Amino acid sequence: MKRYIQIVYDNSGSMNEYVGGKKKYEIAQDLFEKEILPSIANKGDEVGLRLLCSDCQSNSSKYESLTAHFGYDRKAMLDRIRGIDHDQSTPLFYTVKDAIVSCQSTNAQEYLIFVLTDGDDTCGSKITDIITKHDLSVYIKAYQIKFLLVQLAIESPISRNNLTALTNYVGGTTINIDQSDSTSVRRSKLKKALLTTGFTTKGHLPHCFEEVDGNSMSWDEIESRGIKFHSACLLYEYEVLSWSPKYASQVSPTEFAELHFVNGLFFNSGISIENAKAMLKQLKKPYYYSYDCIYWDFSDAKWKYFKQQNEVSQLDNPQAQFDDEINSLENYIEISSRFDTSRDIEEGVYLVKLANTIAPRLELVFLGDTDYTITAVPGDQIKFQFKD
Repeated sequence: MKRYIQIVYDNSGSMNEYVGGKKKYEIAQDLFEKEILPSIANKGDEVGLRLLCSDCQSNSSKYESLTAHFGYDRKAMLDRIRGIDHDQSTPLFYTVKDAIVSCQSTNAQEYLIFVLTDGDDTCGSKITDIITKHDLSVYIKAYQIKFLLVQLAIESPISRNNLTALTNYVGGTTINIDQSDSTSVRRSKLKKALLTTGFTTKGHLPHCFEEVDGNSMSWDEIESRGIKFHSACLLYEYEVLSWSPKYASQVSPTEFAELHFVNGLFFNSGISIENAKAMLKQLKKPYYYSYDCIYWDFSDAKWKYFKQQNEVSQLDNPQAQFDDEINSLENYIEISSRFDTSRDIEEGVYLVKLANTIAPRLELVFLGDTDYTITAVPGDQIKFQFKD
């Protein structure tokens, strides 16, 4: 089956920041090597890399087909990702818009967009102004795009909120990889997300739970809920129930949850015993699943997770434009964002110059009592702009 998979990669300046001794982009590269590329760069896949837009408008993101350049050589793909420069701002919403619209240019059976970012969009635009309801209908729904967004080491609650709002708006899934997460936890979170969203079919669908709280039940109580003791014995004989039912014994909440799931599939669904057993091969024993967590998609013939989505409103986040040390649209830095105004600033003449940093940044150099071109007083609003 041909899949069209786009990797939307955040190549902004903030990816140079350190988290636990590693730069963010190094953490991202590790995840690509260990989890992402092994899951999506399969034979038949069309895999593309899309970097962030160069400014705050659509059709300016940089796209290249990894499979066209490297075939299915995952090491070569990883080397390409490792060669990315991280030196700009984050026009994320426009880049995602480009990714969504580009699905119309490729004939595939499945369309998937994988986004990895360490921050909110820096253009200050509303999601709904960029990705319209028309886009949702014409592209997201028409192409049934699967969308997974990974939030990498994002501390700002507003940024997390807005990325979740974006994900929910396009009907996708998002996960948070926290700064405090160990390497194994990062990989575990991503592995589960790739499975539950359908980006990979390697492995069984993760459990919905490992333990259920509550009180144990007698068989009288269980039968009053519509599950017969004889049915439980049959399920054990079919080797789909992990524990042996005994009428004189109490049933724990976790055991009952497992029983409720397999009993519904085998005796309430109308599905044949043989087909029910075949369906369970996609799941992991013991069958710690529930019907408010997963469902069987008859069109794809596979179990899928329900997307737990509440409507999340986008919040104003003016600080986001400074997260990458550069705003590529306006290409300016406001003086109030760079200096601690709670301390006294010596009166005199300052030279505005480009700092010696990887990402362009302005700094003020005190010159003392000398010639000057502009006088500023408290209350003035000043824009410093880089010259071409």
